[in-house]
Amino acid sequence: MDTLRLTPKLLVTPDRVSGCTPWLAQLLWLFSYARCVSVDRRSRQVRIVTRRLWVWSSERTVSFDHVGRILFRAQAVPSLSLFRLLLSASSAESAFFLISLGLKNENELPLFMVWEEQPRESGWLDRLAGAGDEARIGDEAASSIVTLLREYIGAPIAQH
Repeated sequence: MDTLRLTPKLLVTPDRVSGCTPWLAQLLWLFSYARCVSVDRRSRQVRIVTRRLWVWSSERTVSFDHVGRILFRAQAVPSLSLFRLLLSASSAESAFFLISLGLKNENELPLFMVWEEQPRESGWLDRLAGAGDEARIGDEAASSIVTLLREYIGAPIAQH
């Protein structure tokens, strides 16, 4: 069975990648927070618009020339999902992946936060559904975002 994820839906064109805080995450924050990021190859800029507390918003634009690296971090979080405990003998784990830009002036500019459930041993329901035991890493969505950013911005990827 597929892992559970909470990730921004990206709109990808040859010249632009853009994505916003997913609807479900906005619902969890009672629509008081949202972030939209747009990476534009033609203008060579990253534009971040953040809305807080329903009415206050801020906008920041960064040139590709000021980006030193793309930061990719993970933080494991144990999950107490009763549903997942019933499906498997082991408890499910999840991780938050933080994707940021490391600017050349040593500041860090957060872009996306991705939540993904980590792989687990197959449970009885998985076997009943015919799911295989193929190895899964659990960072597929976050890795694909970082790969796209690397392709569009051209900055190296760092994990610290």
